[in-house]
Amino acid sequence: MIITNGIQAEKSVIGNLIRLGGDFDVTSDLLTVDDFQAVRHQYIYQAVTDLAAENKPYDLVMVSDLMTERNQIADDKCPAGYFSSLLDMPTASHRSLRSHAELIKASSLRRRSINVLKQGLQSLEDAESKTDEVNNKILSALGNLEESVDEKEVFDIDDMIAGLVERMQSANDGVKPYIDTGFPELDNLVRLKAGNLLIVAARPSQGKSLLAMNMQTHLAKYQDGVSVFFSVEMDEADLTNRMFAAEVGVPIDRLIAGQMSEDEQARFQKAITAREKMKIKIVRKTGLTISHIRTHMNKLKREFGSIGSVCIDYLQLMDGLNGEDSVKRIGATTQALKAIGAEFDCPIILLSQLNRSVESRPNKRPVLSDLRDSGTIEQDADQVLFIYRDDYYKQKDGSAELDGMAEIIVAKNRNGGTDTVRLAFEGHMGRFSNHMPYHNGFDDIPNYESNENQGR
Repeated sequence: MIITNGIQAEKSVIGNLIRLGGDFDVTSDLLTVDDFQAVRHQYIYQAVTDLAAENKPYDLVMVSDLMTERNQIADDKCPAGYFSSLLDMPTASHRSLRSHAELIKASSLRRRSINVLKQGLQSLEDAESKTDEVNNKILSALGNLEESVDEKEVFDIDDMIAGLVERMQSANDGVKPYIDTGFPELDNLVRLKAGNLLIVAARPSQGKSLLAMNMQTHLAKYQDGVSVFFSVEMDEADLTNRMFAAEVGVPIDRLIAGQMSEDEQARFQKAITAREKMKIKIVRKTGLTISHIRTHMNKLKREFGSIGSVCIDYLQLMDGLNGEDSVKRIGATTQALKAIGAEFDCPIILLSQLNRSVESRPNKRPVLSDLRDSGTIEQDADQVLFIYRDDYYKQKDGSAELDGMAEIIVAKNRNGGTDTVRLAFEGHMGRFSNHMPYHNGFDDIPNYESNENQGR
């Protein structure tokens, strides 16, 4: 059922516009031709729009003349006598005219929503359609309709200054203009924002899953909305072990065995008690697809109201990305994830493997060309972080001179500069730490230039 006064509102808006050929700016930012239900009203509003675009008057004479040229003055389209009924509509103030336009928009939204649901029902009746994919399309289409109603397109200088002053005031009040992941030095450089696609890439055993889980755990405690960790490879037990070992500050093997000191037991109980404040969900799914991700995110958004952040571990293990056209498929996947981040207004943390070519170089610090299928991944990413641990390679060579240091190389950053942040790697406790152990060469800057040359 359409809103009762929708057609009357259409007649009021069009009648007032063509009576004197003015006031189009009152409705032009809100209404489009497709918002009108009656086809004859669509013809008239299109003529008004076209005349206004050419800076011509759009009174009765000009509108009817243009519609005559277009063969739209006819009994089966818009009868000539119909204009008199429009001119008989009461004169509306700007405020009333705007209210009538809003009523038209609401009626249009209702009709479009009905059409989306009807199309979805038809698709569900198709035996070859996948139910989860159809449901996700319906939910996304309905969400896009709602967002389009309130979307602001034009910002004048007053809007921009007001936004700037508000952000400055928030910063003075201690509100960070970016999402805090729990690593201050990294946050100050990367400045993660909602809608960003953040790539965390490394060779195996460098700690990309740990770093991502550390970030998600922090976000789950301090960020609005629920944090979601999609795991293709690791099960929920391993992820839980790592998460709570990091929270308590105890080695994973001792946590699992229950061999903790009194202080560690107390910290463990505190972490368990605080779980109500930790809004995190782990989704364990082999053969993970974009459709699966959308399904779970839609469900969780309905449950929690919003999505705080999403992590996917990891890209190359997602379903359907191997074999022929893998580069094209990965590109489509990263583009889809970028769009999902914008749709759900949350950052997407996507883990990725690096090419084996890293291992063949003397300097094994990664560069952007080391990303598997790097062209598509690098293009869509807002930030790219590489994890490099010199200790890993020292251990493989049998060296005992380990410093516990990990380098987080910010190789791409739309929101700022590129640099390297050093964190402590405490893999036995499932975490990276802001605390750095003493290191004589802490201020030494690694030679990246030779690495870049090798990566080209």
